[in-house]
Order: sequence, then C-alpha cells, then structure tokens
Amino acid sequence: MNTVDFLAYEPHFIDHLAPVWHALDPRIRGRFLTDPDLMKRARDLDIPALGIVAPKPRPRQPGAVFDGTPALVASYGDIKKGRRMGYGPFAFLEHGIAQSYAGDRTARSHASYSGGADRGDVELNLVPNDNARARWREAYPDARTVVVGCPKLDTLPSREPGPGPVVAFSFHFPCSVVPETRPAFGTYLEALEEVARQYTVIGHAHPRYFGMDRRYRRLGIEYVPDFTDVCRRADLYVCDNSSTIYEFASTGRPVLVLNAPSYRRNVDHGLRFWEAADVGIQVDRAKDLLPAIAEALEDDAELQQGREIALDIVYGHRSGAAERAAAEIASWLGQRAEVAA
Repeated sequence: MNTVDFLAYEPHFIDHLAPVWHALDPRIRGRFLTDPDLMKRARDLDIPALGIVAPKPRPRQPGAVFDGTPALVASYGDIKKGRRMGYGPFAFLEHGIAQSYAGDRTARSHASYSGGADRGDVELNLVPNDNARARWREAYPDARTVVVGCPKLDTLPSREPGPGPVVAFSFHFPCSVVPETRPAFGTYLEALEEVARQYTVIGHAHPRYFGMDRRYRRLGIEYVPDFTDVCRRADLYVCDNSSTIYEFASTGRPVLVLNAPSYRRNVDHGLRFWEAADVGIQVDRAKDLLPAIAEALEDDAELQQGREIALDIVYGHRSGAAERAAAEIASWLGQRAEVAA
C-alpha cells in the first residue's frame, strides 16, 4: 500500500498537519519529518516525528517534476525542502485561512500564497474556503482542489477557568511582500503600554517575528509562544494580520482587528483584507484601542453576528476538516496506485 510522508519545518505547520496525521489510516502514514529542534513540539502533539537535519540540495531543472515519495506539506518552503530531499508529487494543506494578496499585482503570483507560482508538482490542494479554491483552480486546473476547512480548529482549547479579563496581543512578522504583511506593533506600542496598566495582558506573535519575547518583557508583559496556551488563557485576542484571529474567534470569543496606517483600504485582497475583516471591531488609530477593548469584551449580539458571518467566509467547514483531508489523501494515493499498476 502506498504511503505519504509529512514534512513540517516550522512549529505552526506541525500544528496544522498533526490533526491530519492522527486522522489518516495508519497503513498509509509514512514518516513525519521535522527539524530536530522541533521534535518536542511534535511529541507534545503525540507525533512520532523523525528529525532531519538540513537536507542536501538536489539539482532540479525549472519545471521538472519528481516522481518519488508523495509528501503532504503546509507551506511553499517545505515543498522546496521536499524537492531537495527527492520528494514529489505533493499534497498541499493550506495553513490558516489561506490569506493571499492578489489585490496587489506585484504579489498576485507570489509562490507563498494561494494560486502562486511554482506548484506544478502539487497534485492535491486541501483548502479552507472558496476563495483559496478559486485561486488554485484558476492557476492549476489539472490539480484537484478541495475545500476541507481547517484541521487545527478541532484541536483548539476553550478558555480555562481563571481570573480575567485577560487580553492577548499578537502581531504579524515583518514581511515585505505588501504593506498589509507588515506588523502594526509600532503603531500601537504606546497604547499597548496603557492597556497593560489597566488589564491583564499576555503577548504572542507570529513564529517568525523574532525577538518579540524581549519586546514584551520590556513592557512588563508575559510572552506566551504557544497559541493553544493563548486560547486557554485569553478572553479577547487582539491582532493585526494572522489566521489566528479567526482561529481564536472560532472558539466563540471576541477578537479585535488592528489596522496599520500602511494597510490600504482601496486594495482588496479578500478575507482579512477586507471581506472578512469584520470578524471583530476594527481599530485604525492607537487612541481608539482602549475603548475598543472595553466594547469587544462586552461581546454583544451585533459583534457575535459579525463574527459568525466572517467565520463562514473563511471556513467552508468548521469541524471535521482533518477527516476530510485524510479521506482526500487516501483517495489521491489510491488513484496514483491505480495509474502505476
């Protein structure tokens, strides 16, 4: 029976692939490969991961497709690693809400986002919503693209009993693709200090926003690196640009959406920018942050309704995604076996 290996070289990719690993028929599971430094994260999620030191590069001609061991990945970076290791073809699980930046012509075909370049060896795309499905189908009509939802949602914990309210802040990492991928941390720094004087605040950040632990500590704010711990402890999640906005909202709690001055209202990327931005109160100015937090914590019926509408946009399904993904992977492997026979 054919098997599929899992490749995940950053912690948040492990979080997204882990539920699919557990849902997959053990007979078709191959190896779960990750960086040795991430082995503990894998073990915490009950995955017997095999650590692989940086793979030896393998020559690859532009457009070439390897016909080696199939692999499931959750990022373009891991596709490239997989190629160097001799893997291919690939199944690709979009992590998060599959945010892309197609509203900007300079980023429309960026390889890291939905519908991006250099995916000719991806035969199966597993996506959370219709937005991502449309982009992949337009760019790669021969690949199978299926809306399965987000497997991570079923693993997110509820708020654990404890004193509150606790307000969690998080920021996107400094990414130069478009203005909307840059963090809003500097814009709200002084306001964040004031919030920390009035509320219990914990800090989080995208895993690639290096040094945020030190920045939070300088503000007297506890840094919480694991998003699942944020979910266990926070009553409100405040963030600029991340799929975790919607993941937290999916647990039934309010979120606050931070806009930086550089975010362009006249450029529509979809999802977070701007179709599903009303998942929570949007804050455009630092001086409005404190009153917005107070309003968000009330979480009235109007805010709840807006949250539900946004969640319906970003998630085609809100539960059972791992099982759908596992069934699609099994079907894909079966079809490949029939062709090979």
